[in-house]
Amino acid sequence: MNHPDFLKQLNAGLIRSTIPDRATLIVAFSGGPDSSALLAGLSVLSEKKCFNLIACHVNHQIRVDSSEADELASQKIADSLGVKFLAISVNVPKISIEQKISIETAARTLRYEVLSQLSEQYDAYGVVTGHTKDDQAETVLLHAGRGAGLKGLVGMKYRSTLTFPKSDTKLTILRPLLDISRPTIISYCKQKNIKPVIDTSNNDRQYTRNKIRLDALPALEAATPGAKNALARLAENVSDDLEVVNWVVERELQEAAYSDDKYSRSKINSLPIYLIRRILMLGYRNHVGHSQQLERTHVSEMASQLLNHSGTSMDLPCGVSFHVDKDSFSFSSNDNDDCPYPPPIVETSLNHFGFTQLDNGFAVTSELRNRPRQLDTGDSWVTYASPAIANLSLLLRNRKNGDRFQPLGMNPHIKLQDFFVGAGVPKRWRDRVPLIESNNGILWVAGSRLAEWGKVMPEHTEVTRLELIRPQLSTNDHKI
Repeated sequence: MNHPDFLKQLNAGLIRSTIPDRATLIVAFSGGPDSSALLAGLSVLSEKKCFNLIACHVNHQIRVDSSEADELASQKIADSLGVKFLAISVNVPKISIEQKISIETAARTLRYEVLSQLSEQYDAYGVVTGHTKDDQAETVLLHAGRGAGLKGLVGMKYRSTLTFPKSDTKLTILRPLLDISRPTIISYCKQKNIKPVIDTSNNDRQYTRNKIRLDALPALEAATPGAKNALARLAENVSDDLEVVNWVVERELQEAAYSDDKYSRSKINSLPIYLIRRILMLGYRNHVGHSQQLERTHVSEMASQLLNHSGTSMDLPCGVSFHVDKDSFSFSSNDNDDCPYPPPIVETSLNHFGFTQLDNGFAVTSELRNRPRQLDTGDSWVTYASPAIANLSLLLRNRKNGDRFQPLGMNPHIKLQDFFVGAGVPKRWRDRVPLIESNNGILWVAGSRLAEWGKVMPEHTEVTRLELIRPQLSTNDHKI
C-alpha cells in the first residue's frame, strides 16, 4: 500500500524544495515519527526518482540511558527500508558547558556540522529534514514571542542555505514536509508498520520549544481553532512580503555601491530610517557571509553614525569594523588593511630628483622636468610643484601635533587636522598620510593637496614632479 495522500503531499514538497531526480540526499534521521515518515516516503518515491539516500543518525549523548538504544532502533528502521545508515556521536552536554550555550543550541550546532561534513563527503545535493507544519507553527510562535522581525516570522523555508561563522562552509537544507501535519505523519508511520523512536526529552519543559509545543500552542489552538494552520499561513504570507522588502533593499545597496564593501552615504542618507537599517544589515551580511551575531543595537548604532558625523567607526561581531567617512561608509575585517597609505614613516630626508623607498612596496619620487601643457595630472598621487623646490631640504614624515598647512588656492594657514576633515581623509588613515615638508612648511599632503607657496608660477618653464608610488592594489582602494 503506497498511501497516495501522504506521498502526493511529500512529492509536492520535493518540488517546492527543488530536489531533482537522481539526487544524493543526506536524510537527518533521528528515528522519530517525522524523520521515519520522511525516510519511508523518500524510499518509496525513489523507485521513480532514483534518489541515493543516506540516513544519518546523530547521537547527541544527552540521554545516556537511552541514546544507544535509540541509535539501534533507528538503524533497524533504515535497514527495513533498504537505506544506507550512518551513526555519528557528538558530546552535546560537554560542548554546552565548554561554550556556555544552551543544550538546544549546542545540539543544533553540532548536528548541522556533522551533516555538513557528510554532505561534502558524499557530494550530496543537500540535507533533508523532517520539519512539519506543526514545527513551522512552533517556530513562528517562538520567534514572535521573542519579538522577531519579518525574517523571524517567515519561519522555515522549503529550501535554505546555512552558513557557519568563521567558516566558508555552506549547507543546503531541504524541508519537503513543511506542509504536512504531524497527525498525518503519525498515521503514515502506522500504515507502514514503523515503530518510531520516542524521544522522552521532547516532554521536558526545561526546553523552550517543548513549552511552546506542549503548553502555548494547545492553549492558542483551544482559544482559536485552526491556529497551527494559521501560523503556517502567516509564515508564507510574510515570506511573500519579505521578498518585496529584500528586493528594494538589495537594489538600494547595489545602487550605492562603490565596491563590494564601500557605499555612498548620499545614496542612503535620504531614505527612511527603517530602510537604512535593513541596508546596513545587508551590507554587513554581504561582507561576513551571514548576520547571525548582528544584534539590533549594532544596527541602530550604525544608522546613528551614518546619519551624523563622518570619521567615525565601530566594532561589529566576527572581527568586522564599520566606518563612516565623508562621502562613504564601509565594512572591513580587522585583518584587512583598507588604508591606501604606507605604514608609519620614520622621518627621513627625501632624495632630491631620485627614489625614496618606503615599506610595503611604497616609494616617493622627485624629479625635475620640462613644464607640461596640463598641470592637472588627474592623479591624486602625482603633483607638479615649483622648480625652486630643488634648492630646499625636504623631509618625509607623518603628521605631528600642531601641524598647519596652506592648501593650494588659500591664503591663510589652517590646522592640518581641519584640512583632513575637509578633504574627507578618514580618521583611521590620518596618522599614515605621507607629508613632504621644508623650512617653509608642509609642501605636499600626499594624495590630497600641494601647498600654495610651492605652486608652479606662469613664468616657470620647468617643474618638480612628486609622486607617491603605491604597490599594485585592488579596485576596492579608496580614491582620495
